[in-house]
Amino acid sequence: MQRGFIFCLVALIVTVAAQTTSPTYSPTVIETTIEEAAAGTVPIAMHQLVVVENAGSSVVRVKSFDLNSHNLAYKLKSVPDSGSIFQLSQVFSSYGYEPKAGVQILAAETTVTGSNNRIYYQRPSPDAVGVDKWDTFNFIVVSEDGVSSYEGTVTLVPPSGAIAGSSFLLGSEAWTIEGNKAASSAATFEPYSRGALLNHYVLGADDKINVQSAGAADQSLWYFRAPAKYEGNLGISYGGSLEFTLSSFSGDFSASNGDDVNVVLLECAECDGPVGKGITLGYPISALNASPNGAFDGSPLRVSIPLKEGTATGWVKDSQNSLQAWGAASKCDLIQVLSRLSKVRVLGDWTPWHETVALDDVQLRNTKGQLPICAMSRPDASICTC
Repeated sequence: MQRGFIFCLVALIVTVAAQTTSPTYSPTVIETTIEEAAAGTVPIAMHQLVVVENAGSSVVRVKSFDLNSHNLAYKLKSVPDSGSIFQLSQVFSSYGYEPKAGVQILAAETTVTGSNNRIYYQRPSPDAVGVDKWDTFNFIVVSEDGVSSYEGTVTLVPPSGAIAGSSFLLGSEAWTIEGNKAASSAATFEPYSRGALLNHYVLGADDKINVQSAGAADQSLWYFRAPAKYEGNLGISYGGSLEFTLSSFSGDFSASNGDDVNVVLLECAECDGPVGKGITLGYPISALNASPNGAFDGSPLRVSIPLKEGTATGWVKDSQNSLQAWGAASKCDLIQVLSRLSKVRVLGDWTPWHETVALDDVQLRNTKGQLPICAMSRPDASICTC
């Protein structure tokens, strides 16, 4: 009889647990500021970065910021194209026992039912690691009084932290050259291996020299411009790094165009700048020379630039005033530009005269989400109070 009582009790607990799901509310999107979120009047769906092994899986907890302790519903607004996503099984959601995967989620507008707002993501098998992120999916949170957040994005990356990259294995991957006689021209692809650091790469050469006197710096600088996959909302890369390999095949690197010339330029055309529309951030040669990367003298060099503010990192901001020097970039400057990138450029014109420079193995990467909540009240960080 005691055994029968225990069996009935366990059956009752499982039945109740099976009937327990996350709440569902009808969303009403309102204008949200970080002040309102801090006051607890609206929730924020938080951007997240999740590392998933090759052919592996991960239990993903979608997160929110809400000081008012609302009873929140979590609703997916998109599903990843690469890999599969599932609700948690009832036994794993309630007791932590395998299997983890429950019903597969095949469409948006699905409410998360797993405990602690958790779902299960599975990579395909066999799988292959590339130079880009695995995928992303979006979600919102809805309070019990029907107030909805803006969309938060969960970015799924391999262990390398790859978000966007170019290996140039099969071609130039739409990289272009800007700053020469032509406003824009295709970068030259070379399917060759040259030493340990160059293996299939793109190439650019100077065809426009603009010096005011002998030995003076070139006033017309050419850059490699990144393709469209390096544009848009890549704010989750904040705190990570931008990496690439440089090498020169010709040119006199005993003279340079100046330490204030920027090795990398990041632009946000829609951001509000110091004077007018737009923010441009630069990473100057002086910062490169002082960094662990060391100076570029034409020899093959692997460069890793931290995507974080501070004097130690070296990022500066265009003052939009020709009489005022560029100043140190702030946390919000870097986050806002990364969250609304309109152009990414890497310097090719290092000398006052002609040079030929190669670019290889470009990688935007991060393995730990470091976006602060003070930059999440809008998905694109257009409001930042950090």
